[in-house]
Amino acid sequence: MTATTEPSRVTAGDTITWTKALSDYPASAGWVLAYTLINSAAKITITATASGDDHLASVAAATSAAWAAATYTWHAAVTKAAERYTVGTGQIVVAPNLAA
Repeated sequence: MTATTEPSRVTAGDTITWTKALSDYPASAGWVLAYTLINSAAKITITATASGDDHLASVAAATSAAWAAATYTWHAAVTKAAERYTVGTGQIVVAPNLAA
């Protein structure tokens, strides 16, 4: 089952997915949602894809395996042509991949 909000904790090396419904900025109308995760040592960008009106954020296990375990501040913004709007901020903890 896919979460319907941004996760607060993930594990490096896992597949990570969630959907985000933004009624004012539907993906079906051409809005693109992107997340930036940042801390003092790293910057990660996740660009969601359209899933009907919703935005589907998906990170492959091979991609998240390269993420350093740490706490990141995230920023979410939608864009369409020359328009850009912030739609959320928060924090996410990336736990280490103990299987690696």
